[in-house]
Amino acid sequence: MGDPSDIGALTLAVGEMRGQMRELIHAQNNMAMKLEGLTEKVLLAQALPAEVARLGDVVAGVSARVDALEAVNDRQDGAKGVLATLLGSKAFGVLVSATLVLYASIKEGLFK
Repeated sequence: MGDPSDIGALTLAVGEMRGQMRELIHAQNNMAMKLEGLTEKVLLAQALPAEVARLGDVVAGVSARVDALEAVNDRQDGAKGVLATLLGSKAFGVLVSATLVLYASIKEGLFK
């Protein structure tokens, strides 16, 4: 058939080609995995603007509710502030005391 050294050389060449083929298959699998990862990132990135817009709408709604609650709280604080100032003033205390004394005097008949 041929020289026995030729068969050894062919066997060696076939083994080398098998090894290179395995390396190519591994490289192709690695590239496929990287491509899948990049595809997933791209798909998520395309959904991102819609998600950001939706979150912006949610934040605007929450902001409007917070503004409404702050307005109610400010009105309540203003009303409480006026009443607290009025009750804390000395002039109001004197006026209430004088009114009570006058009412009690008229009720008891001190002034006829």
